[in-house]
Amino acid sequence: MRERLISPLALLALALLPGWIGATSLTLQRGDPAPLLALSVLSALAGIAHLWLDRVAPERDPFILPAAVMLTGLGLLAIARTAPNFLQRQAIALVIAFAVALAIAGRRDRLRWLRRFKYTWLIAALALLLISLAFGVNPSGVGARLWLNIGSFFIQPSELLRLLIIAFLAAYFAERTAEEALPWRYGAAPRAAALDPRSLAPTLVMSVIALLMLVIQQDLGAASLLLATFAFMLYLATGDARLPFGLAGALTVAAIAGYFVSARVAQRLNIWLNPWADPQGSAFQIVQSLIALASGGILGQGINQGRPGYVPAVHTDFPFVMIGEELGLAGALAVLAVFAVLILRGWRIGLSSGDSYGLLLAGGVAAGLTIQVFVIVGGNIGLLPLTGVTLPFISYGGTSLVVSYFTIGLLIRLSADAAATRRTPDAHAWLPARRAMRLSAVMLGTLALGTGYWSFVRGAELVARADNPRLVEAELATFRGAIFARDGELLAYSSCAGAPQPLMPCEQPWATRNVAVGVSSRSTVMRYERRYVLPEAAPVVGYYSQRYGVGGLEAFGDATLRGSRTWLDDFLHRPRIGRAITSTLDADWQRRAAAALRAGPALTDARGAAIVMNWRTGEVLALASAPTFDPHRLEQDWDHLRADPAAPLVNRATQGLYQPGMLLQWLIAARRPSHSSQSLISTLASLKLHEPVPFELPNEATPLPITATYSETIGQGQLRVTPLRVATTLAGLVAGQPVTPTLIANPPVRQDAPPVAERASIRPFSGFAQIADNRFVGWHARVVGDLVIVLALETPAREHPALGRAIAALEGE
Repeated sequence: MRERLISPLALLALALLPGWIGATSLTLQRGDPAPLLALSVLSALAGIAHLWLDRVAPERDPFILPAAVMLTGLGLLAIARTAPNFLQRQAIALVIAFAVALAIAGRRDRLRWLRRFKYTWLIAALALLLISLAFGVNPSGVGARLWLNIGSFFIQPSELLRLLIIAFLAAYFAERTAEEALPWRYGAAPRAAALDPRSLAPTLVMSVIALLMLVIQQDLGAASLLLATFAFMLYLATGDARLPFGLAGALTVAAIAGYFVSARVAQRLNIWLNPWADPQGSAFQIVQSLIALASGGILGQGINQGRPGYVPAVHTDFPFVMIGEELGLAGALAVLAVFAVLILRGWRIGLSSGDSYGLLLAGGVAAGLTIQVFVIVGGNIGLLPLTGVTLPFISYGGTSLVVSYFTIGLLIRLSADAAATRRTPDAHAWLPARRAMRLSAVMLGTLALGTGYWSFVRGAELVARADNPRLVEAELATFRGAIFARDGELLAYSSCAGAPQPLMPCEQPWATRNVAVGVSSRSTVMRYERRYVLPEAAPVVGYYSQRYGVGGLEAFGDATLRGSRTWLDDFLHRPRIGRAITSTLDADWQRRAAAALRAGPALTDARGAAIVMNWRTGEVLALASAPTFDPHRLEQDWDHLRADPAAPLVNRATQGLYQPGMLLQWLIAARRPSHSSQSLISTLASLKLHEPVPFELPNEATPLPITATYSETIGQGQLRVTPLRVATTLAGLVAGQPVTPTLIANPPVRQDAPPVAERASIRPFSGFAQIADNRFVGWHARVVGDLVIVLALETPAREHPALGRAIAALEGE
C-alpha cells in the first residue's frame, strides 16, 4: 500500500491543476470561455472515471489515469491556444475516448475479448486501412489521404492499426509460449521454438501487409512507428536482440535507398542532416521549431505570450514546441517527466502481470508509447527526421486521442488484474523486459538532453537569428520615443495602429488584431507606426524601417528611442517604451533651408545643402539636403531611391564633398593675422578642412593635398569639403576656438566671450567652384549675429541666378 500515500483522487486533482491554471490565464487574456469549458469537460470525465474505476478496478495503478489527464489538460490548452476552432471537436473526441477507456477497464475477463479474437481485430483494422486507400480523404484538402470521413468526423485507421498490431503480437507470442511464465525467467535461455521461422511467419506476414499498405498510402511516419514497435515486440517475445537489430539495419538500408529513389524521403533526410541550408524554404518548419524552443528559455514566455503560430502545423505535429515556448524548458521537461511516469508504470504493470500475455501487452503498449514520443519530440528538436505523427494525448486529432485512451484502459485493466494476483516483480525476472524498460528511460532522457541543448545551450544564438519573426514583432510592439524640435514641435513619433490620437501606447480596444502565421486563432498584438511631421527634416531625422533599419537621428538615438529593458520587464512582458529626444533643429529655419534649395523653376531637380549653426553653442538649427526622400514611403521607394543617380539617400550637408573654390581663400582670410606666414598646407591643416566633424550624423572628408599647387590655392585641387565642415570651421574662426556642432539639445556649452574674428570684418561670401564638366557648385557663407549660414547649391553653369534666389529664400531677403 505504499503507493497510496496520496489518494488517486488527490493525484487526479493535482493532474488537473496545470490545465486549469493555463485555461484561466488564457480566458482572462482573450475573454473567451472555451478553454475553461474544455477543462470543465475533462474534469467531469475524470471525476466520473475515478468513481467508476473505484468500483470496477479499485486495485488499479493510481498513477496511470492522472498522468493521462495531466497530458490531456495540456493538450486541450495547446489546442485552445493555437487552434481554438478545433477545440470543440477535440472535446467531443475526449468524451468518446473516456467511454472507450472505461469500457475496457470495466471488463473483468482478463482481456479475453481482445486476446481470443486477435486475428479478427487485426483484420478489421487492415480492412479500414484498405478502405482508406480507396476512399481516403485529407481534412485540409491537400496531402496524403489518410482519413476516412464518417459524417462530420474523420478517422485515421493507421492509429488504430498500430495498437491492434501490439495486441495481436502479444496474444500470438503468448500462445506460442509453452508455459504461462516466459521461458527466460531468471535468465534462462529462450526456447528454440520462439526463433523458429515458421512460428514467426504469421507475425511477419501481418506486419509486412500493414507496412506495405502504409507505404502505399505514403504514411511514412506510421510505417516507421509500426516497424519500430514490431522490433520491440520481437525482442520481448524472443529475448534475442539480433532480430530488432536486424530490423533496424533493414530500416537504415531502406532509408538510404529511399534517399535515392523518393524525392520526398530525400528532402526529409536533407532537412534533418542540415536544416540551416534552407531555413526559409524546405527547412522552415524545423528551424522555426528550434527557434520557438529557444524563445521559451527556462521558464517560458507565459500562456498566450509566445508566438508558436510561426511554426506550421503546430497544433498537430509540434505541440511540444508550443509548450516549450510558453512554459519554457521547465514545462517541456515536465511533459517528458509525465510521459516517463506513464511509460515506466506501464513497464511495471507488465512485470507485475505474472503471465506472458500481460507482460507482452503492457510492455508493447509502453514500448509503443515510448517510440511515438521519441519520434515526434525527436523530430521537433531535430534529433530525428520529421515524420508527421501525433504526440499522444496532446496533439489535435480525435483518432489519436481515442486510441491513446484505449491504451489507458488496457493499462488500468492489466494493473488491476496484476494487483489481484498479489504478484511483485522479481529483480531477476523478465530480463528482456527490464532491458527494454531501461532503453525507454534512456530514450526519454535523450529527449530531455536534446530539449535542454536547444533551449539553454544554443538558446541565445537561435533567438538572435535574423529569421526569427519574434524579433520583428517585438520591434513593431516597441513604443518608440518621439523626436522634438527645440521649440517642442513634433518631428517624429510612434502611434498605435488605429489609435485615436498620437503619442498613445497601444491598449485595448484599438490594438491591432493580428492572425499568427498558420493559425486560425486571433490574438491581440501591439503594432506601432512611425510618423514624420516635418518632411523637410528627413535628412536630419532620418528614417525607421523594419526592413531597412534606421538612419539619421533615428539611428544615433536608437538606444534612447527604443528604451532599455530589465529581466523583470521581460519576465512580466511589459511593453518596451522608449524615451524622447529633443533636437536643436528650429522648425522655421529648417523649412527655410529646404525651400532655399528648391528656389527657382530652373532647379526642379535641385542638388545641394544648407546649414544654419549657432557658433556660440554649436547647435545646428537647420540642416537641409536636396534631393531628399519621404520617410513614409521608404519601403515602397527603396529600390528606386537606391538606383536614383541623384542619390536622394545621401545627405549632401554631411557627405557631399565639393571643391571649395575661392571659398578657401575667404576662410584663410578670416583667420587672425598671426597665421599669415604659414604655408598653404599648414594653413589648411589648422583649419581642419581634412578632418571629419565630430557629429551625430556620418560625415566625410578628404586628405590634405601633398603639394601646394595653384589649383589647390584656388580651391580647385584635390581637397574637397562638406558644407558641415565649412560651417564648423567658420564657427571656430568666429569663436576663436574649436566648436563642436550638435543636433541634440543638451545644455550647451555657450561661448559668452565676444567673437575673436569681428563679424563686421567677415563679409558674406558668394562664389562658384567647378566640380565637373558643366557642373558647378555655388557657395554662400555668412555670419549673422550668433549664426553661421552655409549654402552649397549645384548648378549647371557658373554665375547661375539660382544661387541668388536660394540665398534670398534662406536669409529672407
